[in-house]
Amino acid sequence: MNEAKFRAEQLKALQAAETEVINPNAVLTGVRLEDGSYHVLSRCGDDAVTLPDTVFAAGTRNNQKKLNFLRAPVQFRETLRICMVVYILKGIEGRPPPKGRTIVTFFMHAIVFLTWLHDRCIARLGDVTPLVSQQYVDFCKELKGQKGKFLSAGHLTSRFSALETLHILSQQSDDPMPHPWPESSAKHLAGLTGQNRVQEAKTEIIPDDILGPLFQSAVDWLDRADEIISVRVQIEDWKSEGRNRGFIRSRLEKLGWTEGEVNKAEMYLQTACMCIVLITSGIRVSELLSLKNQCAFKTQDDQGEFFHWIRGVSYKTGAGDCEWLVAEITHRALGVAERLAGPLQARLDQHISDLRTNNPKDPDIARLREHSHRLFLGVTMNQNNRIGTLSKDSALVRINSFADLCRLDWRFAPHQFRRTFAVYAAHSAFGDLRYLRDHFKHWSLDMTILYAMSRLQDADLYDSVGLAALGIKTDILEHWLEPDAILTGGAAEPIRAFRTRTEALATKEDRAEMAKTMSPLIHLRATGVAWCTADTGGCNGGQGIEKTRCGDCGNAVIDESRKHVWQSIYVQQLELLDLTDIGPAGTERVERDIRRCEAVLKGLGATKEDLANVAS
Repeated sequence: MNEAKFRAEQLKALQAAETEVINPNAVLTGVRLEDGSYHVLSRCGDDAVTLPDTVFAAGTRNNQKKLNFLRAPVQFRETLRICMVVYILKGIEGRPPPKGRTIVTFFMHAIVFLTWLHDRCIARLGDVTPLVSQQYVDFCKELKGQKGKFLSAGHLTSRFSALETLHILSQQSDDPMPHPWPESSAKHLAGLTGQNRVQEAKTEIIPDDILGPLFQSAVDWLDRADEIISVRVQIEDWKSEGRNRGFIRSRLEKLGWTEGEVNKAEMYLQTACMCIVLITSGIRVSELLSLKNQCAFKTQDDQGEFFHWIRGVSYKTGAGDCEWLVAEITHRALGVAERLAGPLQARLDQHISDLRTNNPKDPDIARLREHSHRLFLGVTMNQNNRIGTLSKDSALVRINSFADLCRLDWRFAPHQFRRTFAVYAAHSAFGDLRYLRDHFKHWSLDMTILYAMSRLQDADLYDSVGLAALGIKTDILEHWLEPDAILTGGAAEPIRAFRTRTEALATKEDRAEMAKTMSPLIHLRATGVAWCTADTGGCNGGQGIEKTRCGDCGNAVIDESRKHVWQSIYVQQLELLDLTDIGPAGTERVERDIRRCEAVLKGLGATKEDLANVAS
């Protein structure tokens, strides 16, 4: 049907649902065809409702886009149907329109709750008193997941929020549900407010000894791209010439390959590309799967320096089209991914062409077009070799298989790459890495400046980096507040004095809380050899030939974490002192740097004997 009629049908369905009636033949969902008309996917009375691809993130499996009403107890089925029609077509006032995942998650949690009511012989939503709701809360808190652990606070919040949503939506039906907890909230009941709130991210950070070998292995595979792709091209050429399997097998053996090995190598190469993009960009897996041909591009600043970017779609926050600043190797990985995807994209284009010839209004055409330019495609063997974008689950399975190939004992989860990227970026501003300078082309973590570079930037990612940086900063300050923490440098004395103050002060529960309060108020950055508390730039301390300048600077704080750095500088300066061709000025400079090193090391507790040992 044309768009006007399709929208009119949906409006009729919504009006009927809002008057407590369901017209089973009314249009609920559909897909837009190439000519602008609509193909109906589901009607209000269908037992299984299919949601359109357009409301889901890339990499969502088809079986995750359906609502099966037969799973709901019979006595609640019609009420739930009214709720879902209103939710899909109208949403909830004051909230953004629900995405596909939000709709499906609410539906699944509602089914669980309604089944729980059915098991307790409660036949109407109107009978769900706050006491019944509290019993459901207690029931959920006793449940355990697949790993034998109690449900997380986040999962509980999602379950309890479904009851609040069901309460709102059911007001349109003849069986309205009272508010489940009039004086509380889903977050509070799940433990996410007050003193019991979850204060730390639960997503694990990928350790250095896992991330390093994974990245190196991915780069090694990238270096083999030409070899692997050329063998695949040769195989396809032989097949196009009509060569039989025996001929191809014998020729491959001479090249040191089998066709099965080539297939595996292509899969590992594609996975290597995914790993490189995730590690160097901080994007989510769903955003990775949204990437298309020509998504990589470069810009140049006034000084002639190039910035590498990628374009994709961010679904979780509703940001839509996004751009991310990446490393040069990210572009290289995407170039290889595009070459790997080429043959599958060509097969998709041919399939679309065949469908157009047979039936220009075939709804599969619109679905396949969404996949035809995607970079990370796969073939589903048990669905007649169907080609489509890899699902998020499939992508993670491949990444974990790749890790097994690298003999890494680690199970990767969806958000780990993003959080690890944020922590690495934050650490780089505190002197542990130099990666951020090459990645963001900026020496500090000024989120405002970074975001101003493009309105399409992923602000949520920068927020994650900022939070990680704040956490690192808080940990540093908490250590400095410990009574026995050894500090030196020009700014160390005020900190030591602060620790010994006895007059009445604003009290905090512990040092961690104190550090958390102080952290946003104190400027702190790493120079590589010290922590700088100055809030202005323009100093070369800790850089180039001015490595020791922080030693007697009034803005520097040096703790034990930098002791080994100063020991190394001390050794180097002693070696320079033995040189005979550096002239009087050079000798004077070396002697000055030695004095600075000795002062710092003594401040950190080194004795004359310790200095002598370092020198030897």
